[in-house]
Amino acid sequence: MYCSPPWRYAAAAIALTITISCSRNEQPVIQRLAIVRFENLTGDESLDWMGRAASEVMSAGLAGSPKLWVISFNTLRGIDRALGARPLAAPGISTERPAALLAGATEILYGRISRVGGRLRLDAAIYDLAREKVSRTLTAAGPVSDSIIPLAGSLAGQLDQPVRPFETHNPKALGDYITGLESPQPTAAAQAFSHAVSADPDFGAVYVAWAQLTALQNDKAEAERILALARKRGNAIPELERARLDAIAAELRGDSAAALQALATVGRLNPSDLSLFRQLAAANLNARRYADAVADLKKADAIEPDDPVLLNQLGYAEMYAGNLAEARKALERYMRLRPTDPNASDSLGDVNFGLGEFGEAEKYYRQAHRKDVNFAGGVELFKAARAHLMTGDISGADAIFTRYLAQRKSAKDPAIEFRQAEWEFLSGRRREAIARLDTFARTAAPTVSPGLVSQAYAQLAIWSLEMGDRARAREFAVKGASTKSVTAMAVVARLLADAPASIAEWTARIDRALPGTAQERARNLVLAYAFLFAKQYQAAAPLLKQAYEHSAPEPSETLPVLLAWALVETGRFDEAAPLVARSPIPAAEGTDLFTSLSFPRLLFLRGEILAKQGRRQDAERNYRLFLALSGPDPEALGYENRARHALGQ
Repeated sequence: MYCSPPWRYAAAAIALTITISCSRNEQPVIQRLAIVRFENLTGDESLDWMGRAASEVMSAGLAGSPKLWVISFNTLRGIDRALGARPLAAPGISTERPAALLAGATEILYGRISRVGGRLRLDAAIYDLAREKVSRTLTAAGPVSDSIIPLAGSLAGQLDQPVRPFETHNPKALGDYITGLESPQPTAAAQAFSHAVSADPDFGAVYVAWAQLTALQNDKAEAERILALARKRGNAIPELERARLDAIAAELRGDSAAALQALATVGRLNPSDLSLFRQLAAANLNARRYADAVADLKKADAIEPDDPVLLNQLGYAEMYAGNLAEARKALERYMRLRPTDPNASDSLGDVNFGLGEFGEAEKYYRQAHRKDVNFAGGVELFKAARAHLMTGDISGADAIFTRYLAQRKSAKDPAIEFRQAEWEFLSGRRREAIARLDTFARTAAPTVSPGLVSQAYAQLAIWSLEMGDRARAREFAVKGASTKSVTAMAVVARLLADAPASIAEWTARIDRALPGTAQERARNLVLAYAFLFAKQYQAAAPLLKQAYEHSAPEPSETLPVLLAWALVETGRFDEAAPLVARSPIPAAEGTDLFTSLSFPRLLFLRGEILAKQGRRQDAERNYRLFLALSGPDPEALGYENRARHALGQ
C-alpha cells in the first residue's frame, strides 16, 4: 500500500549528480549520529547557551562527511514537538534521546562543559545504540577566552577529517543565534536572530533560521527582507548556506524548479543527509521525474538500507519508472525485513498490477489477505478480484468479489449496495448497476449517511451521461444536490448534467459555479470532464495536461488515462503511449466517481496505440478484453463499435 506524504503539486525537479560507485554489498555503513545538547557543569547559568552551541558547531563541522549523517537539531526538535514539550535548555541525553531514537540514530553523542580556572573543557561520549554501550570518548580544552567554537570544532575533528570551519568566530553572534533557536516565542527568536546578524553580518546559518521562521509565520514580506540582507553579503556567506537561502527564496516565489536546484546543491555539499534525499525524491515524484526520484531514493537507501518505509517508496517509484524487476527487488527486501507485514505483500501486488502482471498481483493480494484478513477493511480481496477481472474471467472475479462483499457485510458496511453497483458497472453490467444504485439511493435506510446518498446520485448522474441519457442524468444530479448533506461531487455532477453547450458557454457556466483563483484547478478539471462528455477533445487536452503536470502521481490515479484519451482522439499517439503503460491500482475506499471514464476505456486506448505501432496481435488482445468488460450495453461515446470495427466484426 502506498502511503503518500504531503508531496503534491511541485512543478519541476533536478537530479543530484552524486555517484554511488560501489555495489550494495560494498557500500560503507554510514553512521546516523545525533549530537544532543551538552550539559553545563560550570555552575554559571550565563553559559547555558554553550550546551546547544557545542552540538551546533560540531554538526556544522561534520556536514558533508561521507561516513556520518548528523541528524539536525531541527529534526530532533520537530520530533520532540510530536512527543510533547520538553525543556530545550535541559541536557540532551535526558530530553533528546527519544527523538534521536525515532529519527533513526545509530549513535548518540552527548557531553559536558566544565570550567577549571581560566580553562574551558568539553568531554563527550558516543553511545552505540545497537551495542548499548559507550564506544568512544572525546575531550578538548582551551582558554575560556577562546570560547566554545574552537573546542567544539576540535571534537568534530576527532570524528572525521576534514572538518568545515564554523561560520563565525564571534561568541556574541553564536550566543544570540542559539538563543533564537531555543526561543519558544517567534518574536523573541526573531529579535535574537537580528542581534546575531548585527554581531556578524556574514553568519549565514542565522539568515537561514530567521527566514525559515518568518516563512512559517506566512510573513512573506519579512522573509524577503531577510533574504535581501543575506544577498548583500554575497560570497561572504558559505555556499551551503547560500544554497539553503536560495531554496527558501524559490519556495516563497513558487518556483519549484529553482527550489529543487538549490536543494540539489545542498545535497552535493552534504551528501550524507538522508532527510534531504527523501525530500528530493518526493519533489521529483511530484514532478513525475521518476528516474530522478529512484536515484534519490537509492542514495537514501545507501544511508539507511533497512528502512521498510523507504523500500516501500522505492518500490512504487520504480513502478512509476516502469521498472518491474527493480520494484519487486525493493519490495522483496521490505518483505524480508517484515515477513508478517501484509503491507509488503500488498505493495508487491500493486506494482505487479500497475505493470500488467495480473496473475502475480492476485497472488500477492491473496497473500496479504491471509496475513491479515482485516487489513485495510479487507481491501485485498477487492484488489484480487480486480486483478482477476483483468484476465477476462468475469465469473472468477465475481467469486472473489463476493467474498469481499461478505466481509464488508460482517463489518456492517452501509455502502454494500453502492460497492456492488460499482463492481457491476466496471465489469460490464451497466444497466443492472444503475438500477441497483438507484434503488439504494431511493430506499436508503435512515442510518445511511445523507452524504452517501448524495454521492450515489452523483455517481448515477455520471453513469447516465456515459450511457447517453442526459435527461435522467439531470434528474439524478438534481436529487444529489438536494440531499441534506450535499457532497462536492454532487455539485460537479449537477454542472456536468446541464444542457449541451458550446465550448465558450461551458467555460462561462463553470466559471460562474466555481469562481476565484482558489478554485482554478478544480474548475479546469470539471471543464475537462465536460469537454470529454461533449467529445471536444481538442479543448479537453490542454486542461488535462495542465492538471496532470501539476499533480503528484498516485497508484490509483486515472488522470493519465483521461489525458491519453484526449491525446489519442487528437492524433497524438506517441504522447499518449507512456500514459497508458501503467494500469491504475484499484482502490476500494474513496472510489473516484469518474473511474468509469478510464476503465475499461484504458484497454481500448492501448489497442489504438498498439495498432498504430504495428503490434496487431497485442492491439487485438486489448480490444477483445475491452469488449468483454464493456458488456452488452454500450456507452453513447461509441468505443465498443470502434473496437469491433478494428477487429473486423
